[in-house]
Amino acid sequence: MNASGFFWAGFAFVMFIWLCITAGFLLLGAKIVDIPGRSYGRALAITVLNGIILSALSIPLKLAPVFSALLGTVGGLLVTSLLMMPIFKSTYGRSLAAAALAWGFTFVAVGVPAMFAAILLPAIGKATTTAAMVQTLSNGKFIYLSAFAGQMNEAVETKSLEETGFPKVGQYSTSTEYFKHLVESGIMNVSYDFFAAPGIPACKSIHAADFKAENNAWCVVLGLNDAPEGTPFLFTRNFHPEALQAGDGPIELTDEPPFGNKGVVVVLKGGAAFYLKKYQLTNSLFNPAQTPSGTNLVILRP
Repeated sequence: MNASGFFWAGFAFVMFIWLCITAGFLLLGAKIVDIPGRSYGRALAITVLNGIILSALSIPLKLAPVFSALLGTVGGLLVTSLLMMPIFKSTYGRSLAAAALAWGFTFVAVGVPAMFAAILLPAIGKATTTAAMVQTLSNGKFIYLSAFAGQMNEAVETKSLEETGFPKVGQYSTSTEYFKHLVESGIMNVSYDFFAAPGIPACKSIHAADFKAENNAWCVVLGLNDAPEGTPFLFTRNFHPEALQAGDGPIELTDEPPFGNKGVVVVLKGGAAFYLKKYQLTNSLFNPAQTPSGTNLVILRP
């Protein structure tokens, strides 16, 4: 079965479940108003016929959404009531009362949760994104601390600062290559999934050959030895600056992982780490030191 077939099969299944639930509510309403000729089978038949009639009547009202909505509520009650009279052998008054109760039960069971979901889901989505940014921020800060704690240990052992400090321009061609160096040299004792983030496929391996650009969430700035603290060192790959800029203009994110245009995580020289969202997306917050790129600063992407 192709994708279209699966879609229509799924749609038919959902509609069948919906009709069964609606029929149950209709039967409950008929029981409350004491309609003697009620049964679940008859309630299901009424529900199916009501859907067919309303679908046929809605065709000429496609250009009138307001009238279509009225037809789906008021018209639905009237049509259901008319169908109940011969099938349930009931009076119109009792049929209308049962249909109204069924509509009320449906609204309480489906409409109210849907309303709460519409209110809560955006908030949950924002909270989830923020939590993911906090975790990514923590990873970025750990990269910073691990890298330079390891390099300072090396400086003590060799009694030389010549090969320590921030990665130099020309030393690496990609941020992926730099992270491979951190792991292979023992500076960071992690598997390569540590460099992923939400939406970035994790490389659950300790072998450098398995770690690819698509597994890397970070960009790295090279040549920061002489740059002031507050200059960006790491930031997530959904920001695409060609060079570091001074000034206070807005920064534009791309709609790609890890966070799309919702925010960016930044780690500065000096170890400060934070995320920027919405109105915080300005260059003065991304680059607090206002350090412009020159021949000594290069941005590496994965």
